[in-house]
Amino acid sequence: MSAPGSHRPFRGAAWFYAEYRYRPAREFCRLLAQRLGWGPSTTVLDLGAGPAHVSLPLAELVGEVVVMDPEPDMLAEGRRRAGAAQVGNLTFVAGGSDDLDGLRARGKTFAGVVISQAFHRMGDQDAVLRRLDPLLGERGAVALVGYVKEPDYNRIWVDREPWSVVEEIRGRYVPGAPGPEHDPFPEILARSAFSEVELLTLERDLVVCPSAEAALGYEYSLGGVLAALGDRRAAFEAEVREALAGADTSPHTARLVDSALIGRRG
Repeated sequence: MSAPGSHRPFRGAAWFYAEYRYRPAREFCRLLAQRLGWGPSTTVLDLGAGPAHVSLPLAELVGEVVVMDPEPDMLAEGRRRAGAAQVGNLTFVAGGSDDLDGLRARGKTFAGVVISQAFHRMGDQDAVLRRLDPLLGERGAVALVGYVKEPDYNRIWVDREPWSVVEEIRGRYVPGAPGPEHDPFPEILARSAFSEVELLTLERDLVVCPSAEAALGYEYSLGGVLAALGDRRAAFEAEVREALAGADTSPHTARLVDSALIGRRG
């Protein structure tokens, strides 16, 4: 029997994902577009796009972004946010890395693909890159956005005391599962058609506003958590709020690194 939420691990999580998970700064998206030569005539694929949190800033810089994700809730949240921002050059497509042949059948080609913190969930990453190969032009590139993890968004505050107690409490309600195993991403890219590998980074200051609400929101953005909590969600929230009742919620400035591991055709 499958675990709750195993077929749609992000069902119900889209709003929380959009609000409380890492998203790169517009300045970094501009730097990435400049490095890869993307502009107003460019079409880019955002694979495993979630609620379009990378697609939206990219849309200001390119002609079209195809926003592709297997979770309907993510696409719906992305459409909502695109509508609110009056962004009209996003095309939403339901599907994941196993559905790339469908894009090829439609005659779609791209100047590049961005994958933001989703490549590890795509099973056979070598096969994903092989399926992307015919979709990308002669100068096509793959950009794994959010590659650098130290420091990254959740390590700035969610993983630190007293906020780290939330993960401890969640572990009593929803036991953690080991992450999928894979080779280091630079090695995977190096043996693909996109074997010319470089790391692009941009440091920036971020105002962090810690709160019990944000800590809970981050947990709810994680795959499978909401489904596994089920009718225990209220009890979980009450325990978290009690544990964090005296926590300092003063905003503070922290240093963050935006990054992309880029693979170009060798």
